[in-house]
Amino acid sequence: MNKFLITIATLVAFALGSVAVQAQEVSGFMQRIVGAGDDVDGGIAEQFTRFNIAAEKTADNGWVVGGSMSIQTAATTGGTYGPSTNHMYIATDMATINVGNTMDALTSLVPAVSAMVPGGGVDAGYQFLFDAGNLGHNTVSARESYYANNSAKIDIDFPSVNGFTVGISYTPSMEFTGPTQARQQAETTANHGETVHVAASYSGDMDGLSYVIGAGVISGNAQSQSAGSASAVTNNDLSAVSAAIKITMGNMTIGLAGYDNGASWGASTDTQKANSSGWNSSIVWVMGNISVGAGYNHQELTRGTRAQAAATTLTSADAGNVREDNHTFVGVGYDMGGGVNTYVQLSNNDHSDGDHATTEVDPQVLFAGINIGF
Repeated sequence: MNKFLITIATLVAFALGSVAVQAQEVSGFMQRIVGAGDDVDGGIAEQFTRFNIAAEKTADNGWVVGGSMSIQTAATTGGTYGPSTNHMYIATDMATINVGNTMDALTSLVPAVSAMVPGGGVDAGYQFLFDAGNLGHNTVSARESYYANNSAKIDIDFPSVNGFTVGISYTPSMEFTGPTQARQQAETTANHGETVHVAASYSGDMDGLSYVIGAGVISGNAQSQSAGSASAVTNNDLSAVSAAIKITMGNMTIGLAGYDNGASWGASTDTQKANSSGWNSSIVWVMGNISVGAGYNHQELTRGTRAQAAATTLTSADAGNVREDNHTFVGVGYDMGGGVNTYVQLSNNDHSDGDHATTEVDPQVLFAGINIGF
């Protein structure tokens, strides 16, 4: 692994040593969301609002060396999740190498089915700005562990060959996200350590259909030994899988995706084993500037013995209870042109902590938004 990192550092130094052509770009994204519903605090919110700066140069040997950074309203140098980035890249005929706070191979190559419905489905998380009642997820709702996480990493994207695209990412430690610069964090965080993402996708056409199929795996070290516990425990290693298919037939696109994080957030000594998994489905119809869509998402989480004992919420529930969230959503979008988009989405959210004696709040959230990309 050390030889691999030294090689990457050498490539960066070599590429930056001789440059010829320069290109610069300033872009951004602005947004406002208005929400209301039963059992939620409505109001005005925003998410992913950002200002991007990018630069790119071509070296004498033909390599393209560039970089980008984003300034978000919630952080000075980019947020915890994509599309916030602060990284550099080297593009060659053989591969594009990204170094820094950028997205991983699974996020790039496995289709984001849950993002298809106008209003972002559940992937954008807009309804969760008004409903914080999700119980069945780890790190991010509706997807595999650390989805769209921009932890500092080395990501290598290989060129597409006959419809096949492959990517691999190496993350030294998952806790270094967003604006974190100093490499002095304690080794007892609740994040996982060294992590490798490997993913592949295939795009093709058949009898008037176009489709994208993507799948990937995540393997990594466990959480710190004492994470989530006052006494030392041996935690399970990070292990997750994700797969999705998206099919387009004329004006209609349908998608199905699933993920399984296994017992990645559990302890090896758990009597009741931990588990985290879920799936998404959606369908969208585009009619000119208008798009209409619907979707359904299911996610579930089982806290293991150690996690439940250390939990600060729902401590009265038993370890082994299956916590579930189900989201049914419909949305309508209108592309106003010039980079301006509007949408309305209704999301019906159903939460359960696995205890029949508990009555959860299951709100409906109606929200509308307008955004501009520039």
